Amino acid sequence: MHLKFFSCLLGLTVLVEGTAVVLIYKHKSNYLLYNLFMLVEFSSYAFFYLLSIHKGKMKRLMQASLLIFPIIWTILMARGGLKEWNGTLITVGSFFSVLFALNYYHYIITAPQLLSLRTLPEFWIATGMLIFYLGSFAFFGMLNFILKYQEVAAKLLDVFEVLNIIMYALFSYAFLCRTSNTMRS
Repeated sequence: MHLKFFSCLLGLTVLVEGTAVVLIYKHKSNYLLYNLFMLVEFSSYAFFYLLSIHKGKMKRLMQASLLIFPIIWTILMARGGLKEWNGTLITVGSFFSVLFALNYYHYIITAPQLLSLRTLPEFWIATGMLIFYLGSFAFFGMLNFILKYQEVAAKLLDVFEVLNIIMYALFSYAFLCRTSNTMRS
């Protein structure tokens, strides 16, 4: 169930990214789309981990974040507006995503049975998210500052793109190892 949910989120992400490209060429701004999508994206990550983790304390953290993040989103959007870039929002969302991935690692480490990480899709999803959102935590948090220095911003954007590729490659592997597990059964 949780992997089907995650694959639907990835499909929605593709649609949002495609729409964002069109908006940037037609309207010169896609901030409204990204600000709305961040609410869906980061809340969906919490829901994915909520479905993946079956222990009390960590499960309650995911449930709490499903309530806390929309409140933070509402406050930040009321303060900054939907049509303006909100670096604070993506920094908060990145922080929650890193926290979710680390909580999932804790769940794996404390599992009563030994799990094969090579064939555990959720591990690869958590690893991709951890790598990407640790980098984006810093990148987007400083975006308004680094945009003043175009050469530095361009180099950091290249690093950000590599992190993005790594994350989606790990997501792809997660679904491929799930397929190979099914075929072996």
